[in-house]
Amino acid sequence: GLCMVFSVCFFQLLNTLTIFYKQEARLSQQTIGFILGYSGFIIVIMEMLLVQIAERKYKLRFTLFLGTLLCGLSYAMLGWGHSLWFLFLSMTILCIGEIWTLPFMSTVTALRSGTNNKGAYMGLLGIGFSLAFIITPSLGTYIAQEFGFEVLWTGTGVLMTAVAVGFYFVIPWMLKECQNEEY
Repeated sequence: GLCMVFSVCFFQLLNTLTIFYKQEARLSQQTIGFILGYSGFIIVIMEMLLVQIAERKYKLRFTLFLGTLLCGLSYAMLGWGHSLWFLFLSMTILCIGEIWTLPFMSTVTALRSGTNNKGAYMGLLGIGFSLAFIITPSLGTYIAQEFGFEVLWTGTGVLMTAVAVGFYFVIPWMLKECQNEEY
């Protein structure tokens, strides 16, 4: 459930965010492409380093908490300003949050499952992502159209904060059978 709610919020990146860039921030298609390309560049450059840092220094619940909180902050920031440097800052924070969330969701799912049902658990995670891909475009554009982008981004930030807190408290409960202090 938390993973799907995170995904519905996060996947605004793939549709509603570009509409926001064009309509509200008044960016050209070239500039929008540059920001999205920049995000890919940040992921390629930083992912392995940040994943290693998280694996060595943080408990799994804190990594997911921090990553989700950063994603929420990055979306909430979009309601505060539209300048190009601010949009790049927001995208940088979103990339760091994504690096500390998405890979570790799979880790939690794999750890939570048993040896005989790992595929079923991973399948449920995939179904959650798939449902988010279906829900996100309609929900995000509806909220933006009816209430404005500021409400969408603020609401996304608040919802992701709630998911972050949920991850922090639910993960140890889910993984209590693992008897490992690193979670």
